[in-house]
Amino acid sequence: MPHLVHYVNAIHGASTDIAVTQSSSTTEHWLDQDYQVSRTDTTYQFSDGAHIHCQIDQDDFPAELACAECWICYTVIQHPEGSPIQPSRIQFDNSCRESWWRTYHSA
Repeated sequence: MPHLVHYVNAIHGASTDIAVTQSSSTTEHWLDQDYQVSRTDTTYQFSDGAHIHCQIDQDDFPAELACAECWICYTVIQHPEGSPIQPSRIQFDNSCRESWWRTYHSA
């Protein structure tokens, strides 16, 4: 059973045994309480037939934290034939947590 981290690592350009073969993105912007918010939806296709959807929401709210809040969600929309990816969905509330998860599950 392949782990979702291998696909997320490939999305981030890390060396893995699978590769992104195609991707398509859309971005929308809106104001929420005078702050600019953007949402990027990207669908990735992989060399093994998997398709992963990634949604990232960010705002321009001033933050002094090293890792500002944003919302990142990965969802498997098509598994490779005969090999369900686990977990099939994961979400993070900032990029530091995503990075920690990638490091932990890649060790």
